[in-house]
Amino acid sequence: MKNRQHIHAMKQLAMILTAALMLAACGSKKAVVDTTTTTSNTKPAQVDYSVQKSMIANTFGSWRTLQTGGSITVGGAKSLSSSMSMKMERGKSIYISVRPMGIMEVAKLVIKGDTLIVVDKIHKRYLCENVSLLTNGIPADVSTVQDIFLGRAFMLGKGTYSNALASGFTLKMNGEKMVLAPEQQEDDFDYEFVFDKAYKILSATVMPADAGGKDDKYTVNYSNVKTTVAGNVPHALKVSTVISGARATLSLEFKDLKWNESVNIDTSLPKNYERMKGSSLLRMLGSN
Repeated sequence: MKNRQHIHAMKQLAMILTAALMLAACGSKKAVVDTTTTTSNTKPAQVDYSVQKSMIANTFGSWRTLQTGGSITVGGAKSLSSSMSMKMERGKSIYISVRPMGIMEVAKLVIKGDTLIVVDKIHKRYLCENVSLLTNGIPADVSTVQDIFLGRAFMLGKGTYSNALASGFTLKMNGEKMVLAPEQQEDDFDYEFVFDKAYKILSATVMPADAGGKDDKYTVNYSNVKTTVAGNVPHALKVSTVISGARATLSLEFKDLKWNESVNIDTSLPKNYERMKGSSLLRMLGSN
C-alpha cells in the first residue's frame, strides 16, 4: 500500500516538474520574441521641405525679353576680356555682342534653338555648332542656356524650375545651404543647384557619370544676386567647362537690366566668311 502511494506521489511530482519546465520554456521563447519586436527596424521620419522648394520657385519671375550691358571674359589657351551687350528673347534666342571699349562690334555669339553661332568680324570667320559645345557635351538648347545665365534651376526637357515641377525635385540641407536636384537624373550625368538661406542661387553643377575628377565637372558660380522685376538674377557668373578637350571659363557681368522691351536679334549666318571647326572657338575669341 505504501509503495503504491509512493509511486503515485512520484508520478504527480514528475507531472508538476514537466509542467514547470514547459512554462519556463514558453516564457523564454516569449521573451525572445518580445526582444525581437522591440529591436525591429524603423525608418527615420522624412523631413518635408515643400515650403523651401516653393520659396525657391517663387524667386523666378516671368519675362519675355532682356537687354543688358556689362563685360565678358573668356579664359583658356587664349583669353579675351571686353565690354559687351546682350539681348535675349525667352525660349528663342541669345545675342552677345563683343565690343571693346563699348564702341565697335568685333565678334558676336548667337544661340538659336540648339545651335551656336560665333562670328569673328575682324578675321571674317565663323563657326556653327551644336550649343553643347559650350556645355561639355551636355545636351542643351537656348532655354537651358538662358536659365544658366539667369541663375535659374531647371529640369532638362521640362524647363525652368517651378511649383508645377517641384514634386520632381529633391531638396537636402548642407549646413545653411540648400541643394536642389531633379529626383530622376540622367543616365550620363547628375546635376544640382545650390541656394543660400535667403533663396539666392550660389552654384549649378553637372557631374558626368564617368568623370575622372573635379575637372570633368561643368560648374557655374554665381554672385551679386539682385531682385529684379523678373525675380532674383545674379549680376555676375563664371562658367567652368571643357571645350574640345581644353579647360575654359566664361565670365559675364551684367548691369542695367531692361526687361520686356522690343528686341531685334539677327540669327543669320554671315556671307563670304570662312567656316571654322568647333575646336577653333577659343582661338577665335582669344584673337580679338
